Amino acid sequence: MQLYCECMHCILEHHWSLVKDCTDEPRRAVFMREVCKTVAEADPNMAAPVPTAKLQKLYAKMFAAQDDYPRLKRKYNELLLSWLPELREKLAAANDPLKLAVWMAMAGNYIDFGVLKEVDDARLRAMLATPDERAVNTPELENLRREARAAKKLTYACDNCGEIVLDMLLMEELKRENPGLEITALVRGENVLNDATMEDAETVGIGRIAKIVGNGSNIGGTQREYLGEEAKRALMEADVVIAKGQGNFETMTGAGWNAYYLFLAKCPHYQKWFGMEHMSGQLVNERRFTRA
Repeated sequence: MQLYCECMHCILEHHWSLVKDCTDEPRRAVFMREVCKTVAEADPNMAAPVPTAKLQKLYAKMFAAQDDYPRLKRKYNELLLSWLPELREKLAAANDPLKLAVWMAMAGNYIDFGVLKEVDDARLRAMLATPDERAVNTPELENLRREARAAKKLTYACDNCGEIVLDMLLMEELKRENPGLEITALVRGENVLNDATMEDAETVGIGRIAKIVGNGSNIGGTQREYLGEEAKRALMEADVVIAKGQGNFETMTGAGWNAYYLFLAKCPHYQKWFGMEHMSGQLVNERRFTRA
């Protein structure tokens, strides 16, 4: 995926929103000049998560005292863990638990502080309880079910904190469909935004059902050129890949893996691309999706 004009604008707008209330004008001026320089010099063939990774390291260094992402990560991991018993009950009572688990994982993509200024917890809870049939009642769900049942190895590329609790529920349902399935959970190698790291994944319990591997960088996606060797191997050896969130979609598209992308449309570019409404869900396979 390339760096589109709308992506450049979004990067500039997001990083300005992080420092606009800072009263230290010289410091925020230095930061914003670096933001503009990084966007201007970015490889046009690399998706937005690549330059964003560099800028997030700079932000964490220059504005450590106001970096709120660690608190938000803890908050949403703890919140979703508190909902876990209720969510498991809903899955146990569902006519099609896998279908509901796919929706819950997809809906959890709402917890994204790289795009949203705030997350409405009540809206998130309502989304989890109300599946969007247009998003999950598709041929790709049955393709995913069939391929997961036949697979030996599945790699699950995770996205954000809080959301990873819902990813864990989907992993559990995949294991029920195929008890012998080996799952690798791919997370960020370093902190970036509110994305999940190995520590976050272990904290919520994913290690009980999957091997957890860091992607080798703080890129908020799965950019092949920047992956660590273990992450590359997990993807190359996987019969099926599940990739959560727009960042993974942006960076993995065209890499050749048998990837099923689950995400909510949170930016105008992908809304137009897929003909989607804002915050509507999408389940597509790398080998079969087309633009609207």
